[in-house]
Amino acid sequence: MGSLLTDQDGSQVIKEFRMSLIGKVLNAKKQNVEKLLQTMPSQWGMADRITANDLRNGKFLFNFSCEEDLKSVLRKGPFHYNYCMFVLVRWEPIVHDDYPWIIPFWVRVIGIPLHLWNVNNLRSIGGRLGHVDTLELEEGRMLIDIDSRRPLKFKRKGEYEGEEVTIEFKYDMLFKHCTTCGLMSHEKGYCPTINTNRPQSLMDRGGVFARVQLPDEQYGRQPLLSDQHKREVESSHQSRQKDDRTKEVTSRWSEARRNHDYRIGQCYSDSIT
Repeated sequence: MGSLLTDQDGSQVIKEFRMSLIGKVLNAKKQNVEKLLQTMPSQWGMADRITANDLRNGKFLFNFSCEEDLKSVLRKGPFHYNYCMFVLVRWEPIVHDDYPWIIPFWVRVIGIPLHLWNVNNLRSIGGRLGHVDTLELEEGRMLIDIDSRRPLKFKRKGEYEGEEVTIEFKYDMLFKHCTTCGLMSHEKGYCPTINTNRPQSLMDRGGVFARVQLPDEQYGRQPLLSDQHKREVESSHQSRQKDDRTKEVTSRWSEARRNHDYRIGQCYSDSIT
C-alpha cells in the first residue's frame, strides 16, 4: 500500500508556519476552542497582531508577524483557559496524533537534605519528571518539559544510606487537574479511576437508596390511614351527639306539650264546676 502523504514542497510550508504557535486544549469538557482563540490574543495585548486557526480535534494555531511577539507569548506560559491547562508550543513539522503534548513547567523541589543539595541530584530527580531545560540551584527549581499525556507526580520516595526521604514537587502556575490520578485532562469528579474503583456507580447507589426509602414511604402512608380512621370515628361520634341532642330536644318538646295540654284541661274543668 503506497503512502498517502509526501513532503513535496514541505520546505515552503515549514517556512510559512515558522512564525506560528500550535496549541491543544487538555480538558475538552471545560474549554471551547473558538472562545479560546477569541480571548487569548486580547489577554496578551496583541489582538490586532495575531491571527488564529481552528485545526479541529481540540488543536489550533496562533500566527504572528514578528519573532519578538511570538517569544513574548511563550514566556507567559504555562497557559490556561477557563482555569484548565492547555498546551502551546512553537510549531514543528511533527507527525503524531497527540502532537503537541509538552508543557514546560517550573518545578520546585522540596525535601532534599542540605548536604545532598547539588546539581547532579537535582538533575537526576528532575529527569524522572521529564527533560530538564534549565536548572536554578539556589532557587531549587527546574524548567522541565512535562508530558501532558501522563499523570503529574507530586511526591517521590528516595533513599540515602538506608534512610528514606520524601521529596515533593510544586508546579508553578498549575491550574485545575485531577488530584486523584494526576492528569490534567479532567478534574477529580470526572476521574475514571474513581468510577472504576467504586463498588457501585452513583446511579446504582441512588437505586439502593430508593429501595431503602421504600419502607419509609410505606410507613409514611400509615398516618394518613390513621387520620382517615380518626376522622371517621370523630364523624360517627359527632353524628351520635347530634342524634342525642335531637332526641333531647324532641323529649323536652313532648314534655312541654303534655304540660300545656294538662293545663288547658284543668282550666276547662274548673270552668265547668
